[in-house]
Amino acid sequence: MQHLWKNWFIDNFYPLTDVVEKSDRKYTFKNFYYTEVPFHNELKSYILSLNTITVGTSYEVYHVHRWEQGSFFNEHVDSNKNRRWAYVCELKSSECGTSLLVEGIKTKEGLFDCTTLHEVPTIKEGVRISLTVFGLPA
Repeated sequence: MQHLWKNWFIDNFYPLTDVVEKSDRKYTFKNFYYTEVPFHNELKSYILSLNTITVGTSYEVYHVHRWEQGSFFNEHVDSNKNRRWAYVCELKSSECGTSLLVEGIKTKEGLFDCTTLHEVPTIKEGVRISLTVFGLPA
């Protein structure tokens, strides 16, 4: 993902939309509808070109997550809500280097199907910011 796009999401992240704190996850986030993102068409083309699992799908929302010290998301799949795939890109790394794990592999950017196990281990130090997009049937 282009550095310019990453910076745009980071710079436009505030104010936060919501805080999630449950037994299996803890983070804050803000959603951007695609019409709010000035480079949506270019970014969408980039994301959809990463893997053939995107054929016949689309998306309308960008989810930006802020992971502070103590934030986490237990291992899970994204097969709920009619999702087909997930794209995740780390916009800013935490000071401790904790990243998304996709099937146990540290991942800074990736597109994977909705049945792939992934997690964000507990952030030990600093702030991690990531972008997530969920592909839905077109």
